[in-house]
Amino acid sequence: MLRAFVLVLALVSLCWADLHPPTRCQRDARGQLVSLDTAITHFKHPRWGYTVDLVSALHVGPAGYYRRLNKLFPKYDAVLYELIADGSEGRPIPVLGQRNRDPLSQVHQNLGATLGLDLQFDHLDYSPGNFVHADISPRQYKRSVARRQESFVPILLRGLQSGGLESPEAERELDQVDLFRLMGKGPSVRDQVHLRRCMALTFSNPQRMAEILEGPGGTTLLSVRNQKALKVLYRELLRGKKRIAIFYGAAHMQDLERRLVGQFHMQCTGQSWVPAWNLK
Repeated sequence: MLRAFVLVLALVSLCWADLHPPTRCQRDARGQLVSLDTAITHFKHPRWGYTVDLVSALHVGPAGYYRRLNKLFPKYDAVLYELIADGSEGRPIPVLGQRNRDPLSQVHQNLGATLGLDLQFDHLDYSPGNFVHADISPRQYKRSVARRQESFVPILLRGLQSGGLESPEAERELDQVDLFRLMGKGPSVRDQVHLRRCMALTFSNPQRMAEILEGPGGTTLLSVRNQKALKVLYRELLRGKKRIAIFYGAAHMQDLERRLVGQFHMQCTGQSWVPAWNLK
């Protein structure tokens, strides 16, 4: 059951891609885990010349990871960001250190505490004028979930039916965790290191993760919100923006990449990487 719980936490905390990986595990010369990195996948329109970068996010991480992202974003004309919030009265801006109330915040808070990592909203600066809200509201989220008759149960069942973590290395890391301490006093620093390694290894199979999270018909959590993000992208392009970033959780990137290629006729020009979690 602990393995299923870890898998589901990984699914919900990321948002994922099989065409180009949204994350990678870096290793040293001896094959030991060094870091979990997030991808920036670069796209360019062959005729019109505008560029779109898919900037994969981890919603929990060390402060240094978010400081690196803060330095990255000023170079874009527009940074389209995810945040389930009402934008009808102006751009919703998370306040540094203030807990957000969207439907996924509690999951991320619990995950951060378990792994010994900070929350994205504690360190990422959303105040610059080039940040553009590109997500649905809580009301739209609830209506879409109700209309589609979605629940968390099918995700959990698909995770249980998928055969566990499917990584002997991840299994070994999880076996090092003191389960009784975890359920009682909470994880030790040593437990947190093993849990981070286990989840990082689990993240490295994006195709399987997306299949479990999305299922056959898509979900509000991923595909519906991605459609909203690309509507905002189209609007910003019409406004003359030429260099745009879409800053969303890593699990969203599979669907976003397909749509950029299929609907916007863009071409991938490469990837760069941002170190996120220290796995040493």
